[in-house]
Amino acid sequence: MTSAAATPAAPDIDLRVRELTAATRGLVAADPPDPDPDSARQLIATLTTTTEQISAEFLAGRLRPDRAADLCELLVEVGELQSDLREHTLGLRFQTLHRIHEALARIRQAPSSAALIEAAPAELCAACGFDRALISRVRGSTWVPDVLHIAAGEDSEVNGELKQFLDGIEIPLTTSMLEAELVRRRAPALIHDAQGEARTFRPLIELSETRAYVVAPIVTTGPVIGFLHADAYWSGRPLTSYDRDNLQTFAEGFGLIFERAVLVERLAMQRERIGAVFSSTESMIAELCEQQVQLAREEVGTDAPQTSPAAMLTAPEARIHGILTPREREVLGLLASGATNVQIADQLVVSESTVKSHVKHILRKLRASNRAEAVSRYLRLARNQHPVA
Repeated sequence: MTSAAATPAAPDIDLRVRELTAATRGLVAADPPDPDPDSARQLIATLTTTTEQISAEFLAGRLRPDRAADLCELLVEVGELQSDLREHTLGLRFQTLHRIHEALARIRQAPSSAALIEAAPAELCAACGFDRALISRVRGSTWVPDVLHIAAGEDSEVNGELKQFLDGIEIPLTTSMLEAELVRRRAPALIHDAQGEARTFRPLIELSETRAYVVAPIVTTGPVIGFLHADAYWSGRPLTSYDRDNLQTFAEGFGLIFERAVLVERLAMQRERIGAVFSSTESMIAELCEQQVQLAREEVGTDAPQTSPAAMLTAPEARIHGILTPREREVLGLLASGATNVQIADQLVVSESTVKSHVKHILRKLRASNRAEAVSRYLRLARNQHPVA
């Protein structure tokens, strides 16, 4: 009776193993591979249950030799499928990391920091399997979307409206906003229910119709300078912690590359400025050396200005070199050009609070009561570069 009771379940187990074999082969051979390891994990769990059912049939009673042989073959097949899936799950992470590494290597070849920003969202989608990616700047207490890349569904009405909405928008980073928390924590986040999350910027979430998204801050050796947002809107695949971790890996690599590019550009700019100063000085010295000396009586009290060589060769920046730090002199120069704190922060890639701190130090060191007085003293140095006796 026991053997007869086990017989009806046999076709069900055989059919289930065939179905699991087809599902496993399809998942492992998918090109491009499914970046979500949960599908493989679910199959592994189902295979484990099937193994238990096969074992239970063995223990249920005496089996015919041919049936016992079939069950042994099924156990071996199920074990091989589990091994393939575990290898596939382990390989997914390494494959994604390899694609991220290659994407960052391509980004590194960009000719400028601006080109880096343009290239980042597209490379992120290609490396991590996202449908949309957005890179934004953090400027003081403002979040400024910069470049949106749409890898799938670009011609859809939703994505068209999203592009128009992001064009030129500036989003205040209020303390209750999720992105403001990311700036403080310097950590990524996975939002499973974007439409129900109250801490998001609601106009953007509602217009984009995103169901879930991942976001990571772009961090340098200083403060957070931007964000990377990504989702799978078009495919609809669920996002997991692996997507969050992959985005963080990409954002960390991009932050290092971008910081290096900005430093290289600043060094090139300083080299050009120093070269111009040396060229001007060389020309002035050559003119002094080549000027003929005349035997003539110099009249005292003439209107002609008498300029000392030291005064001729001293720039306003050199006059205050011993008072201000290089960064404070840079901020003072931008103040003299009429730039606001926000514009200075954007130019120097620092926060607005950092600029305010520099301005405070400049006022104290120059003994100026306000910005206008500090700039006035700076300009007075420029006017008095060639003092009249």
